[in-house]
Amino acid sequence: MRVFNNLRILQIIDSTFLIALLGIIAVLLWFHLTDISSQVRQNMQVSNTSLQQSHASFMRQLELETAIDQQRATFDQLNDEFFKFAFNPDSTPDNLPLLHQLSQTLQQQGQQLLAVWPIDDRPDLKANYEEVIGIMSNLSTELEGLNSPHWRQLAADARDTANQAKDLMAEIEKIDNQLGQEIGDTILQSIQSTDASTTQMAEQLTYLKQRALWGTLGIIVLLIISRLYFSTRFQHMTQTAQTAQKIAEDAVKTKARFLATMSHEIRTPMNGVIGMTRLLMNTPMSKKQTEFVDSIHLSGEHLLTVINDVLDFSKIEAGKLDLKREPFELRACIEEILNLLNAKALEKNLELAYAVGPSIPLFIEGDMVRLRQILTNLIGNAIKFTDSGEITVFVIPRSHHNDAYELEFQINDTGPGIPADRLENIFEQFSRADETLSRRHEGTGLGLAISRHLVEMMGGKVWAESTVGVGSRFHFTIKTRQANGKLKPFLHTNIPEIIGKRLLVVENNPASSQAMQDVCHGWGASVDTASTAADAISRLAIGKPYDIALIESNLPGDAPLELAKYIRQRFSKQELPLILIAPPNDRHPKETVRELYNLYLTKPLTRSRLFDSLMTVLGELNLVSNRPEKSPLKLGERLPLSILLAEDNPINQIVASSILDEMAYKVDLAESGLEALQALRKKAYDVIFMDMQMPDMDGLEATRRIRADFPLDQQPIIIAMTANAMEGDRQECLQAGMNDYISKPVLPEAVEIALQYWCTPNNRYQPREEANHAISSY
Repeated sequence: MRVFNNLRILQIIDSTFLIALLGIIAVLLWFHLTDISSQVRQNMQVSNTSLQQSHASFMRQLELETAIDQQRATFDQLNDEFFKFAFNPDSTPDNLPLLHQLSQTLQQQGQQLLAVWPIDDRPDLKANYEEVIGIMSNLSTELEGLNSPHWRQLAADARDTANQAKDLMAEIEKIDNQLGQEIGDTILQSIQSTDASTTQMAEQLTYLKQRALWGTLGIIVLLIISRLYFSTRFQHMTQTAQTAQKIAEDAVKTKARFLATMSHEIRTPMNGVIGMTRLLMNTPMSKKQTEFVDSIHLSGEHLLTVINDVLDFSKIEAGKLDLKREPFELRACIEEILNLLNAKALEKNLELAYAVGPSIPLFIEGDMVRLRQILTNLIGNAIKFTDSGEITVFVIPRSHHNDAYELEFQINDTGPGIPADRLENIFEQFSRADETLSRRHEGTGLGLAISRHLVEMMGGKVWAESTVGVGSRFHFTIKTRQANGKLKPFLHTNIPEIIGKRLLVVENNPASSQAMQDVCHGWGASVDTASTAADAISRLAIGKPYDIALIESNLPGDAPLELAKYIRQRFSKQELPLILIAPPNDRHPKETVRELYNLYLTKPLTRSRLFDSLMTVLGELNLVSNRPEKSPLKLGERLPLSILLAEDNPINQIVASSILDEMAYKVDLAESGLEALQALRKKAYDVIFMDMQMPDMDGLEATRRIRADFPLDQQPIIIAMTANAMEGDRQECLQAGMNDYISKPVLPEAVEIALQYWCTPNNRYQPREEANHAISSY
């Protein structure tokens, strides 16, 4: 972990360094480009102003030149006309309108010229010009008041005035030329200024380009140096990480080997402890001896639970725990767990009950074994830490889309509760809610952690709620799908013999009451429920007819007996059958119960037992499920077999031989795989129970030799009976050629089931479905 933290730190430093360098380049470029942009903007403004001023001056000069040219032409024309008029002997007053028109034109042009007068610091020139214009404009008017002899004199005067006007126009034109020169100079200066600005910007851009080039080269050099440094560090850390990974992998392998070895080494003597204890329990003993043997047996069972928890947790940590996807019946799964844990609940007089929402299908898809493990853990904990009251299990649908379901499980208890500050940690490994209580009840501290992992693998989550002094409620969800399965008789709906029957259920536990009501409704019955004996009596008193009454024995005081006596005073056992729902250690007198009740229904309540009880009191025993009657003969008497036990541990030899002896089988012993081969060559055996680890030749090699050396008609059934219970051990046995697998400690039920299956002729060469799951003690 430290190596990876250092790698992350180096990556952060490297990235920060690179970002900083790029940021510096960006800031410098932005600063210089902003400066150049500002200067360009200022130069452009100055150039625009100069050009606008030059353009305005140029336009005024054009107007002035136009006015001067027009004025000069008009002067010349008017002067010529005066001259013609004055010296032409044929002139008459009829020619005066032309002179008047030219005079007016001259006057208008003079005003236009004054409007664009080019210079304001020559008032004398402007006054002379206005005087000459006035004189020339008024000459045509003066001609009207003179006779012809005076016209010549006036024309001569006009010629002098016109010459004077020409001189003025020449001087004005000279001023105009000066203005033109000034405009040209201004434009030239603007061009020169723009050229200088452009040159300056080019120099700045060249400077910026050079600095950017050198800066880029410097950054490249720095990056190369940093990359060399960091790559060296990365390579070193990668090598360190690879070394650490190899060490970790070796440690995991070592751990796996250690767990496998310890599992085998612990299971081997434990098989002897539990097996011999079970055999001892079947022998006559005193009360104190029985207590001692029970303690040994419970301690062995607890040790087995510890080993199983450790193995499951190691599988989860290694990621080697896989879930199956197969159909199973949810309600049967819960009933099996309650049956399994009922004995522990009876020791504390705890009530066990469950209810499953009616909309939840009978069969769902998932891993029943792992779901049973979760429920067993949570319900077992509830029983362990609850001293009085009840444990109830509810299953409700959280969501439903087509055939996909999300189910929520609730496990409620009336125990001491869990402090709020411990609720968050109880699902962590080796964590316990209350160390004081935990010391009273043994455990690994792994159960809830394993349950949490399993729930998460099922697509759900787990959480807990608790009130100190009141009790706790554990919740978990799973995602599943509706599945199809084989219906047993009591799973069918609308049972003809039950349709229309009127049932009275007297039950003070809401979960049990709801469960019975849902099941009986499904069979077609009409159900009334009462929570007290008084409520039931009131229903009967008003004359409500019932076909069967089911009464809970846990009603307060002697209410179950008093209610039954009240009913028996009015109805016989045939008119209204009564069924008492009670635990095996019911407190009521057995004789009194037999007198009042038709049937005794043992808790925990299951649909199968409820169905059988209803069918019994209805007189329909032939409709009870077609289960084969158990033969009074032992298995060895019904199915004689020749059996060889290959086992090197003396205690385990005694345990296995005793189990088979109880089934009326006599077995031969072999203490190694080599001895098993030699015994098989001397005698044909139907079945060999083979240990995996034995001296000289282990069970796997012995099995391979048997499968290779013996013809098919001489091949025995080989069943592994081993303490190897790690992931892959079962598959390894099957791949070696074994037919089945039983893990230690060995249960008699597992041995009997395997023998019954494999030694039936039709099944001899057909893989057993249970063999794919391994028959084990947990």
